[in-house]
Amino acid sequence: MTVEADELRGDAYYNEFYKTGGWKYSLWKETRGHRKNVVKRFGLRRGMRVLEVACGAGLHTAMLTRMGFDAVGVDRSSGGIEWARQHHPEARYVCCDFREMPFEPQSFDVVLARGCSHYHYDLMSRKALHSTATIMRFIRPGGMFIMIIASDLSGQREPDKIWQNTLEDYRRHFEFFGLQSSVDWVDGMAICALYNVPAVEIREAAPREEAVLSV
Repeated sequence: MTVEADELRGDAYYNEFYKTGGWKYSLWKETRGHRKNVVKRFGLRRGMRVLEVACGAGLHTAMLTRMGFDAVGVDRSSGGIEWARQHHPEARYVCCDFREMPFEPQSFDVVLARGCSHYHYDLMSRKALHSTATIMRFIRPGGMFIMIIASDLSGQREPDKIWQNTLEDYRRHFEFFGLQSSVDWVDGMAICALYNVPAVEIREAAPREEAVLSV
């Protein structure tokens, strides 16, 4: 399966999927893991403005809100956003494709993508690169994009299954932008970050981004 095939399932599929809350997580495990592998690892501070893209049913956005962050969740599934608003009302949510977000440029300290399907397949595809370039528009200078996604690092790319990208695949994706980045793997999850710098330095360091943004 490719990300295109995943999207062809359509909104109806995901609206039905999220009627019962979507993916099942252990709140205790997720909270513990995010405190260690996101908050402490990247030095996040209470009060930071955090955007979660592809937030699904809102569990992680609400979790970040309870940790003291000014968190907003975005997902294109109206079913997911409806569930989030009903079951995790402490956070704020917007129903839209994250490539068409209504926020001002450079208005977030951190953007988090946990398990986003755009990054489960070819990381050097135009779609994946365009997604990251779009996300970077909304991050303030000095802020960061954090990606957390499952992979066994085997490099397997079987038909009709998500790709098991390697750490080198993630490095290649982030290095495309010419910005500081970090790539690691913890407990079956790739944990990556792409750091923003003043816009003039972005243009000097990564001129190829213009081509990606025009896709």
